[in-house]
Amino acid sequence: MKPTPEPSQSTFGEMLEEVIDLSTGLGVAMMPVLLLAMPGIVLCVVLPAILLLALAAPLAVIGAVIAGPFLLARRLRGRPRRSDSPPAAPALRRPITSIR
Repeated sequence: MKPTPEPSQSTFGEMLEEVIDLSTGLGVAMMPVLLLAMPGIVLCVVLPAILLLALAAPLAVIGAVIAGPFLLARRLRGRPRRSDSPPAAPALRRPITSIR
């Protein structure tokens, strides 16, 4: 009876080659699934995104048209009038001289 030979240690390069072969095979095996899933991806992801963009664009334009004059009026109304005299100094607090 011959003893069973022990398998030799695999090198890092051989293990990496095996992983690349397996991942390539998985990619090839998944291609039909991707082909079948494509209509679902289009209907559930791309179409709603296009619809949301089509609805958001007119709202953005309307918002920009309305917001422009509103922001300008708010800025002009909130600005104090210019005067020739310098602004008054703020009232200073009296220092505390004793502790109670």
